Amino acid sequence: MNACKKDNVTKTISNEGISDVKRISAQTAEKWVDLLRNIVANESINPPRAARVYAYSSIAMYESVVEGIAGNKSLQGQLNGFAANSISANTDSLDYEIVLNEAISIVSKCDTIIPAIHQAINQKDIDSINSLHDRILSSKTGLVLDSIIQKSKIRGAIVARAVINYAATDNFLTVKTYTYSVPSRDTNPSVWAPTDLGHPNPVEPFWGQVRTFTQTSSSQFEIPQNILFDTDTSSAFGRQAREVYNTVNNRTSEQNDIALWWRDATGTQTPAGHWMGALKYIFHIRNYKLDKAVELYALTAIATADAFISCWDAKYKYNLLRPETYIKDYIQGGWSTGQFDITPPFPEYPSGHSVCSGAAAKVLSNALGNITYTDSINVNIGYTARSFPSIDSAANEAGISRLYGGIHFREAIESGLQQGRNIGQNVLTRIQFR
Repeated sequence: MNACKKDNVTKTISNEGISDVKRISAQTAEKWVDLLRNIVANESINPPRAARVYAYSSIAMYESVVEGIAGNKSLQGQLNGFAANSISANTDSLDYEIVLNEAISIVSKCDTIIPAIHQAINQKDIDSINSLHDRILSSKTGLVLDSIIQKSKIRGAIVARAVINYAATDNFLTVKTYTYSVPSRDTNPSVWAPTDLGHPNPVEPFWGQVRTFTQTSSSQFEIPQNILFDTDTSSAFGRQAREVYNTVNNRTSEQNDIALWWRDATGTQTPAGHWMGALKYIFHIRNYKLDKAVELYALTAIATADAFISCWDAKYKYNLLRPETYIKDYIQGGWSTGQFDITPPFPEYPSGHSVCSGAAAKVLSNALGNITYTDSINVNIGYTARSFPSIDSAANEAGISRLYGGIHFREAIESGLQQGRNIGQNVLTRIQFR
């Protein structure tokens, strides 16, 4: 009887709150997302692949804890290709923070999901993953029953395997093997051409063939290019080029700051990672716990992943040259964007920053309302934090930053933002958490 009494007391103390995700801090999820953003930068993972990384990782986090959020539904059966009952139902008492920690650590080391330049994550990043995993797990020692720790780790591995299997069927493993020949501008001067001899190969020309998460097709929300190429610099297209030319040549200090902020840095978390990283500041303002964090990470990551599939499908359909190429050919030879990095190695229309930011802003505005917030994501690289009256205004600034940087024509930005918002609305329609 004494032994039973002691065991009951121990369980009451060690199990308190561990199965109620609404009472758990969001910090574990935040730490993993920050680590993933660092890995994306360290491994030089390109924007479409990075968005895919964040999506599957966020799905793994959400599915790890969903059974501990009263009234919430799994994403199984809601996302394209993610069959209902892919993850077996749980009947054990679990520590959901441990489940999440185990699942995301496994997913983060899987080269089906995080394929770097050399198709394998480097040892330094694997060590970082293992270190974070072990720190979080060791913090539970003595506070949670060993039996629950082991059950939770097993559950995390089950979730991770289901998400990895899901990712393996999205056609990425096939399209990354395709080869692409860059069309010659000799016969069609409107088509994209590399602007930097060090990066002659276009990024992910077949990304539009990767399975979407919520769209019926990658072209479902495409907005056709309306302002058609013209070598006449007084034409509508030529005036767009002159706008870029004049803006860059007369860039104000504020425009310069905006361009730098949304460019992030060389070796970057990419546009999707910028939005994922900025969420933690919103969590702190709202005092959100793990339940809200995993929902918002999933919404944002899925919306931005679909945005890049949709955007890249259109980019290689229209295959439009960059402002830098047009300006050098028809306005001023030898022109450059100034202090900014080289123009990215893929076609111009529509703007990736715009489609991504429009999608993120749509889902977040719906979830959070018309909030003011400060984005501090790039303070650590020496930039001043930027404050916004709304999430939508931040998306608009992300889009126009690419004109200030000399990267995009205005149509690519404005149509891209609308395309992204349409994608975000579709995500809201398709995903029901409760």
